[in-house]
Amino acid sequence: MDARERFWKVMHLEEVDRLPFCEFLGYWGETLNRWYGEGLPTGMWITDYFGFDKREGIPIDFGPIPRFIPKTLSEDERYRIETDEGGTTKKVLKTSTSMPTFIDFPVKNWEDWEKIKKRFDPKDSRRYPKTWSDELLEYYETVDRPISLSFSGFFGHARSLMGLERLSVAFYREPKLVHDMMDFWADFVIETMGEAVEGARIDFVTIWEDMAYRNGPLISPKMFGDFMLPCYKKVTGFIRGRGIDLIMVDTDGNHEVLMPLFLEGGVNCLYPLEVAAGMDALALREKYGKRLLLIGNIDKRALAWGKEAIRKEVESKIPPLREEGGFIPSIDHAVPSDVPFQNYLYYINLLKKRL
Repeated sequence: MDARERFWKVMHLEEVDRLPFCEFLGYWGETLNRWYGEGLPTGMWITDYFGFDKREGIPIDFGPIPRFIPKTLSEDERYRIETDEGGTTKKVLKTSTSMPTFIDFPVKNWEDWEKIKKRFDPKDSRRYPKTWSDELLEYYETVDRPISLSFSGFFGHARSLMGLERLSVAFYREPKLVHDMMDFWADFVIETMGEAVEGARIDFVTIWEDMAYRNGPLISPKMFGDFMLPCYKKVTGFIRGRGIDLIMVDTDGNHEVLMPLFLEGGVNCLYPLEVAAGMDALALREKYGKRLLLIGNIDKRALAWGKEAIRKEVESKIPPLREEGGFIPSIDHAVPSDVPFQNYLYYINLLKKRL
């Protein structure tokens, strides 16, 4: 059974030889740098080292075209203040990978929004790779790994243009602007991906949101229903109408109160199910049954705590969820740099025995 067949069968609740073996969200750069000093062979990519099941994404460009011109505004020994290709100004720590401090965003009002809309032309030929051809479509049809298509979601895209604080206020003070941004994005995504979903064999679609924090989502269920649910239904309806029935949302934090709305909106898989935020794959499966597919939920903190914590985490979740299907184990975010390589090796070896 190859990686593509295995992935498809697991996510359609069919019997498999084993669960998919992968790290769905990967690793921080500092983590790999640490591990190269602790035993990971230098120059070898970790997916090859462990023999993970591979997957591949179709590289469609959903970003602004043309991009904004990246500029360094100032810098010192530790920090750099820069404007990136998305038009966001941020303060970046130069010595490691970490969340930047956001300073400014490209959309502050209707005038800014009307200007930036021009950068999102779905018909721009640069959105598809130069290799887009019948030959590439044949490759996607026959390759032995699952093929995905990914784009930003409605909250995620609006936040990237306005920033969290301004967007949060705009829901109340400028609802017409927020509605227009999300409605525009739904139409743009559908038109941009149309040729791909019509012509390519796509196994799943992922939507990036990151719209929750430790104690709950960043918007209320009512706001989700008013602003986002119609857009989700429109986009997922288009995707499902082209035969793609695995639609995932990537969001950190505790989003459980939004689960019924995601399901109503046509989403049937959530990841990475962050344990520190109270997400519990076993409880979610009990509550929502097999209509909710699950990826992640292996507590990244356990990998830093040591072997006993790792063993308890793996043994308590993987065997029962494996039996039911519709679950792929993975660390509940990118693996952080406080995880020693030997701890991760222990986790991997234990994981292989439980797949």
